[in-house]
Amino acid sequence: MELLELLERAPVLRIPPSGPLARQAARAAVDGLVLRPLPRIVMSPGVQADPSAWVLANWLWRPSSVVTGRAALRLQGLPDLAAPVVDALLPYELRDRGRLRFHNCRLPGELKLDTEHGSMASTAASALFLGSRGDWAPICDAIREDKVTPEAMTRARELLRHHPDARLMDKTLRYISESPWSVAELELHELLRIAGIKGWKGNLPVFLPVLEDGVQTIRKRHPDAAFEAEKLGVEVASEQYHNNARAFAEDARRTRWFAAAGWTLLPVTPKQLRRNPNDFPHDLCCRLYRPHRPSALPLVVYQAYAPFWRCTNSFRNL
Repeated sequence: MELLELLERAPVLRIPPSGPLARQAARAAVDGLVLRPLPRIVMSPGVQADPSAWVLANWLWRPSSVVTGRAALRLQGLPDLAAPVVDALLPYELRDRGRLRFHNCRLPGELKLDTEHGSMASTAASALFLGSRGDWAPICDAIREDKVTPEAMTRARELLRHHPDARLMDKTLRYISESPWSVAELELHELLRIAGIKGWKGNLPVFLPVLEDGVQTIRKRHPDAAFEAEKLGVEVASEQYHNNARAFAEDARRTRWFAAAGWTLLPVTPKQLRRNPNDFPHDLCCRLYRPHRPSALPLVVYQAYAPFWRCTNSFRNL
């Protein structure tokens, strides 16, 4: 069977180093009909932008490799997650090729999942890998979609006790300890920690008795940070999710439900937090019981990378 016919059935193939298919691949590559991303691997140009094709190419070329990071999360329940590169773990050094990024690392068997085509890191191990590289958005996506939990990541960290990125993984566990569903929430949670504000929980499930179309029912909602004692919820309202008429209507209804149950929602935007990070903690503390607020707030400056908030060694008394 001709090479191009084979590629119509399977767009990524491993071919012999010599023989008819190897000769056909050489000619087809010159004509732009196939790609040669790796030695003995041919790929249809139509799947060049598909991360799954690069994952398969990696497994065909290096069967012992373990896919991790964004590519692994895509394969475990986040199919729409962008994966501009495919990260793979190997027990030896290997230079990067194309969209493949190789990392010298041995992963415990408990943190590997075997598939028909190859192995991948668990969602917890993949999230720790991303956190050690400062890639927070996919971790938050995985937490929001219930694909990973801080508890699972903590257990994975215990199995990676001697990993060279152990300290970065420990910091990752701190940043995601309250289950942030977005990077903006993650930054908010860390600002509350640095400010010394107590008594809050990230994405605490709050059960609200509401009336819908004349029928009494219970709705569960998760404020980005909830102070249960004060019945106060903090919401980071980003333009990404709150920029249309439907979102506006949902926000109004959500606020009404909380108010009817005796709760207050305190909104803030990511831009407000980042541009004026010392204003919001001050406003928040005005609503908190004394045990939950510090005697003075440290003044901070935002930075786009962890730990996100740099202390200036100055304080504002409350």
